[in-house]
Amino acid sequence: MRYASRLQRLGAWAIELVVVAAFFLVAMIFSGGSYFAVFVIALTGMWLYFSGLESSPLQSTLSGRILGLRVTDLDGEPVSFNRATVRYFAMYFSALTPFAIGYLMAFWTKRRQTLHDYVSSTLVLRK
Repeated sequence: MRYASRLQRLGAWAIELVVVAAFFLVAMIFSGGSYFAVFVIALTGMWLYFSGLESSPLQSTLSGRILGLRVTDLDGEPVSFNRATVRYFAMYFSALTPFAIGYLMAFWTKRRQTLHDYVSSTLVLRK
């Protein structure tokens, strides 16, 4: 298996920051000024975006398509929508760890896994 490089993981994270910002911008436009509505619309959209695309035949979000990456289970097989959903919500744990250590784990783990990859038993591989 060819694991995503550390630089690819970092690049994917940067690209997805732009995508997440777009979700919040769209949510602000459609929310009618309600902060709660922005939150609900954006989080629902992001959940469907990440989980839907990672469990699709594409096996990747926009950043994965650009960088030639795919999300798989530990055997290199496609993930189900349920597993992709677990991975998505586990990303919040990665982000909430002190100093975002959950994300930084990709820099020293053998298979370049983050905390949310460990929780969901997934890998990010090169295509």
